[in-house]
Amino acid sequence: MTPLKPLFKLATLIAFGGWLLLVCLPFWQLTDEVVLGVVVVLLGMIYSGLLLAAMRQRPEPGSGRPGFFSLGGVLALLRQPTAALAAWVHILAFDLMVGLYIRSEGAIADISHWALLPCYLLTLMFGPLGLLAFLALRYWLA
Repeated sequence: MTPLKPLFKLATLIAFGGWLLLVCLPFWQLTDEVVLGVVVVLLGMIYSGLLLAAMRQRPEPGSGRPGFFSLGGVLALLRQPTAALAAWVHILAFDLMVGLYIRSEGAIADISHWALLPCYLLTLMFGPLGLLAFLALRYWLA
């Protein structure tokens, strides 16, 4: 097993734990603190380590010049397994932050937790689609 596989599993399990708290214990007084202060911080630490490691690695031959300002550059970055895993952890952390936003704003708008569950699922699986679903739901219920 490559050294990245355990980190992939660990990050995914950590994020899943955060989602379980949002879905199963949304009104527990410590949910926000645990999700943000523990889960997202742990994911941020994993991400930081992976990013540093990815920046020290050479790009694969023939993959082009890695960078953030062209599709080719991003594809070259994501061909590197460490950078691809860093991108995955980045997605996990930000999707959880969107989940916290949905929970918080949903509570302010007095939207039922049950109505938010599809938004959580969409956010977990498809990121921005979950946020769009929540924004539409909030608009529709306002």
